[in-house]
Amino acid sequence: MSAAASRELDALRARVAELERELARVRASGQPASTRSPGAPASGPGGPALTSGTAGWEAQLDEAEEVAQMGNWIWDRDQNHLTWSRQLFRILGFDPAKDTPSTEIFLAAVHPDDRERMTTLLQRAIETREGSGATAFRVLRRDGAVRECLLSSLPIVDGAGPPSRFFGVVVDLTERRRAEQELRRSERMLNEAQRIAHVGSWSYDLASRAVRWSEQLYQILGVAPSTRPTFELLASVIHPEDRHRVFGGAESASPLGIAGPVECRVVRPSTGELRHVQMAAQLLTDESGAITGLVGTSLDITERRRLEEQLLHSQKLEAIGRLAGGVAHDFNNMLTAIFGHKELAARKSPPPSPVVEHLAQIGTAAERAAALTRQLLAFARKQIIQPTVVDPNALILGVESLLRPLVGEDVELDVLPGSQIWPIRIDRGQFEQLLMNLAVNARDAMPGGGRLTIETANTHVSPDDAEQRPEIEPGDYVALTVTDTGQGMEDAIQQYVFEPFFTTKEPGKGSGLGLATCHGIVKQHGGHIWFSSASGQGTRFTIWFPRVRGAPCEQPARATSAVVGGAETVLVMEDEAQVRELCVAALRSFGYSVLAARSGKEAVALAAAYPGAIHLLVSDMVLPDARGPEVAAALARARAALPVLYTSGYIEDSAVPGELVEGAVHFLSKPYTPTQLAQAVRAVLDASTQARRAQGSGDAPPPAAAAERLQ
Repeated sequence: MSAAASRELDALRARVAELERELARVRASGQPASTRSPGAPASGPGGPALTSGTAGWEAQLDEAEEVAQMGNWIWDRDQNHLTWSRQLFRILGFDPAKDTPSTEIFLAAVHPDDRERMTTLLQRAIETREGSGATAFRVLRRDGAVRECLLSSLPIVDGAGPPSRFFGVVVDLTERRRAEQELRRSERMLNEAQRIAHVGSWSYDLASRAVRWSEQLYQILGVAPSTRPTFELLASVIHPEDRHRVFGGAESASPLGIAGPVECRVVRPSTGELRHVQMAAQLLTDESGAITGLVGTSLDITERRRLEEQLLHSQKLEAIGRLAGGVAHDFNNMLTAIFGHKELAARKSPPPSPVVEHLAQIGTAAERAAALTRQLLAFARKQIIQPTVVDPNALILGVESLLRPLVGEDVELDVLPGSQIWPIRIDRGQFEQLLMNLAVNARDAMPGGGRLTIETANTHVSPDDAEQRPEIEPGDYVALTVTDTGQGMEDAIQQYVFEPFFTTKEPGKGSGLGLATCHGIVKQHGGHIWFSSASGQGTRFTIWFPRVRGAPCEQPARATSAVVGGAETVLVMEDEAQVRELCVAALRSFGYSVLAARSGKEAVALAAAYPGAIHLLVSDMVLPDARGPEVAAALARARAALPVLYTSGYIEDSAVPGELVEGAVHFLSKPYTPTQLAQAVRAVLDASTQARRAQGSGDAPPPAAAAERLQ
């Protein structure tokens, strides 16, 4: 018998005893009255109705039974006489004025699925003359409603012989069961909500020192659900260094000392895993204001702390990137002037001159500075790139011949391209730089030799997988992994791996930009990069690039053309004086007529006043008063559309990054040499001439009477 059924039976016994005492009192008083409920039949089958109380007592009993949703019955077995209370009629769905109580109509009211069991139960009670105990069954009423009920009965002992009368009750449990189901549903919803929110709840009773935990709190603390919760256990899993703060400075761990909300660390006893938890508590008081206990919550903020650290790290890298990008931008302008004047000076110095050697050293230093600048821009994700759809396997196999001598003879290089690898969109040069930086990093981690493995594979990220890495959107990716068997990295330095200028190498052995550059290249192409490493166990870098659908792989040919000058007129628009003067000198050295402007307004005014045709605009992307494309549009409205060659050393200078990627505009990245400038100018002019011929147009129209002002 269940605990609930046992309690029902005990209550039934107490009620029977109470009724027997009342029956004896009424008999002794000599006041006969019918025990039937008002409106009930005067007699059951086999005899007259049993008399045992007053009308007032009957009314009180009827009211009490209605409140308790319980109906009673008395059955005289020898006389086959059955009496029901008014509430029992209501429970079974019968009418006291029309229906006569009997075992037959009672069994007719029992649900068909339970009827055979209840028939057997009644038959056994008749044969053994014992009570039925507590038995659950269902009632199917005439209106179609189903009620869940509990039947209990006990024999009424009048003398020494076997009992002939039985008293019983039928309790309507429908509303109680419905409330219990709703309570269980609410508990399930609460447990599920706590699981989703990673929050557990607990309560502490001051008088009994009893502690209760929710299901999720067991999970947060790493305690087996079978463990009996105690406050001492809760206090023991808190990190020793945090207990004093959690308990409000109390000398001993007391739940009443918990200050909230307060963050602490929890050490799971089963695994030793460290979790960050935010605890909060609220005192409970009685009506007089006395403290009776407290209720609290424990929120697992481990994941939130991890994301906050990632955000802070990203913000720090972003700030460093902005600084690096700004430095690189200014440095590229200076390098353009250095490259340009070095080349112009070399042209004027005959080879036997000792100046040539010095100029060569200047050029070498400038190249190294330019390489450093490119790395800074790659880290800051502000380098001008022109990505194309490529086959990653083809790129890796193409650069393999460069990697083998780079890693050295004592390092085995294994290139394992996957099967049917999806295409990706990336700048070819930056992909090669990415691989070479990772290879150099691996080589330096294996001074005594080892193995370097480069692999590719297709992978898919489902929404469930993305929950583990919120920064990665679900979808298809191409995975590039670079694994070495080197020294690995200690935990203390792993958080600094992608920061620029951080290096564990000896002074002069590395710039600290290799992995920072890799991070910038990957992020600039919409990819993700992370690594796993342990001291003495090597390092594995994993890179995911988004899959490209519906676009064929491109393999543009790289060809250099001879330097050819011209006699056209070129308008140069550059705010940096040294770069502007270099452009003018360089283009004039190749035969071009050159107009120079420091700003957009000056360029528009100069073009309006110039009587001849202007064939090309060479413009920096960003000027003090406007962006290059805005000036080009103003010139087109003022006189005619001009072919434009944009220059910049900084991606945020670009007003049309999408058009740059698609090749819709002509672009020359800083720093550049006079030769590179002349090649680019000639290429744009020739392309413009071919376009005009294809359209059947002649020379540019004459200039407008007045130039439109820049707003």
